[in-house]
Amino acid sequence: MPPKVAELETPWIRAQLIDWLVRLSDKGWQEENWMSRDPGKSGLDEALDFFDDSGVLTEPRGRLGFVLVDEEEVAAMQALNSVMDRAISVSSSCDAEIIQTRAWDDVVNAARGALIAMGEEMQ
Repeated sequence: MPPKVAELETPWIRAQLIDWLVRLSDKGWQEENWMSRDPGKSGLDEALDFFDDSGVLTEPRGRLGFVLVDEEEVAAMQALNSVMDRAISVSSSCDAEIIQTRAWDDVVNAARGALIAMGEEMQ
């Protein structure tokens, strides 16, 4: 039986994950917060650092019981990882170029799907 959210080993990382998914699912937020930054600072890098550090995209199955509660959430993270890899593999000089690509729209949609899989209400 999959663990419940209250039984997770690291629920605070789950909360951070949900915060990042909310940001990734909101292109307007990204445009307002990432495109207006100084060219030398990347908001997208902050998101990528979280995902790298937490391992939820690269090893989602290993995060079961810690951050994720079931296979549906694992599948959602795998889908997000796949589209995120595609989106960030394009050569660009700044966040604005990345988030304006078609590939980034797939990231936004996958983040929305992940929030749904995690039982989070869409704003």
